Amino acid sequence: MTEPAGLHTFDHWITHWAHERPDAIAYVQDLRVMTYGELEPWTRQIAALFAANGVHRGDRVAWIGKNADLYYQMFLACGRIGVVMVPVGWRLAPPEMAYILKDTHAKLVIAGEGFEALAQQLAPELPDVVKVYTEAEARAAIAASEPLAVEPAGHDDGALQLYTSGTTGNPKGVVLTNRNFFGLRQAGLDAGQPWSHWDDGEAIMLCMPCAHIGGTGLSVVALTGGARGIVHAEFDPGKALDAIGQGITRFFIVPAALQMVIQHPKAAETDFSRLKYVMYGAAPIPLELLREAVTTIPNAGFMQCYGMTETTGTICVLPPDDHDLVGNERMRSAGRAVPGVEVRIVDAAGDEVPLGTVGEIVTRSTA
Repeated sequence: MTEPAGLHTFDHWITHWAHERPDAIAYVQDLRVMTYGELEPWTRQIAALFAANGVHRGDRVAWIGKNADLYYQMFLACGRIGVVMVPVGWRLAPPEMAYILKDTHAKLVIAGEGFEALAQQLAPELPDVVKVYTEAEARAAIAASEPLAVEPAGHDDGALQLYTSGTTGNPKGVVLTNRNFFGLRQAGLDAGQPWSHWDDGEAIMLCMPCAHIGGTGLSVVALTGGARGIVHAEFDPGKALDAIGQGITRFFIVPAALQMVIQHPKAAETDFSRLKYVMYGAAPIPLELLREAVTTIPNAGFMQCYGMTETTGTICVLPPDDHDLVGNERMRSAGRAVPGVEVRIVDAAGDEVPLGTVGEIVTRSTA
């Protein structure tokens, strides 16, 4: 596939694929299917729903729930018009959710399937909220809306606000912009990274929690590849294997979940031949697990992706070529900085430390 150039915002990508691949599937969840041709007006219908509720550029919309195709579609609509999506971790306790929702001053709250009662319970504590929709109500209201003529967001308009773990206090919101999501793409292409290139008909499994960068960020990766996003409400090893058998070409997973996949009884009968890349993160992969995974999925390249919420995900990659089944020093690392990213290890004074010295990681990039 010829890689598109000059596309730097959500609006650019959504309109590009609607024109170039209108019949290609953008999202699948259960029996719901949406093409890229349908996604373009659908995001403008979402924008119309926002406008009807007084939600405009810079405002927040919150999602309480597990992964859903509607969540990802609303996220793309937000990025397209400069509204900021805030997914709230569904495993949080109600007081923790209330803190985040108050901190965002969200005007709309969408309650995913199974979280309707919780959203209504929290609503009286949220003075900025104009309306709480259930997922079903939101789908119906969007379908009844006329597509809005939108003013596209710019490079520095926010799209997503994720909350960090709050190890030194309450969770802190991190706002990620259009530039943050797309600013490093061209550098990766220019560097000739094979995983930056996409073939026609690729598909990505979206099974990591949407309230984490690995869950929502991967949907942006799918968008830039014009790929099919197969949405799972949450990770389930059996369902993951079903999706792989149906043609998944890439997915992101944590090593503990990868172990559950390859040791599942279905693994022995699953066709892994179309799987090109297994991206993992949050922890190094034990050598024995890597050996087992490579034996089970022999045609895929394994990549460790190191990053954090504040960096819009990956800043370093340990590429497939550095995954040695015998073991090597490189496998004890998080890999190399991706093109466009600078990484240094510094001491308390901010000075770079010598090789082999413990220090603090500092990073910056063109995004």
